[in-house]
Amino acid sequence: MSGGYTASTDAMKTASKSITQLAEDLPDKNPDLQNSPITAEGFGRAHGAHAQKYTDGVQKLVAAVTGYGTTLNSLGANIGTSGSMYGDNESSQSGAILNTDQGTL
Repeated sequence: MSGGYTASTDAMKTASKSITQLAEDLPDKNPDLQNSPITAEGFGRAHGAHAQKYTDGVQKLVAAVTGYGTTLNSLGANIGTSGSMYGDNESSQSGAILNTDQGTL
């Protein structure tokens, strides 16, 4: 039978692993984000009033990257689960078709 929708369980498995790995790499590839080397003293006396805005901004960025990592982990897991479900369903349907052809359904 040609046409129709097909799902590549291998492609879904590969995508799941890639996305999950990306999420795991985020903290490792951004080590300065959580503990910024720039401190309030580094702003100097003339610009010290802006230090808190910078610190607050960095913390918001940390929260955004953390949330992004969590979302990527969920997406990777969902794609992996969906791929497994597609594979199981295809196997089940294939078995049902074979049984029908043999008159045992």
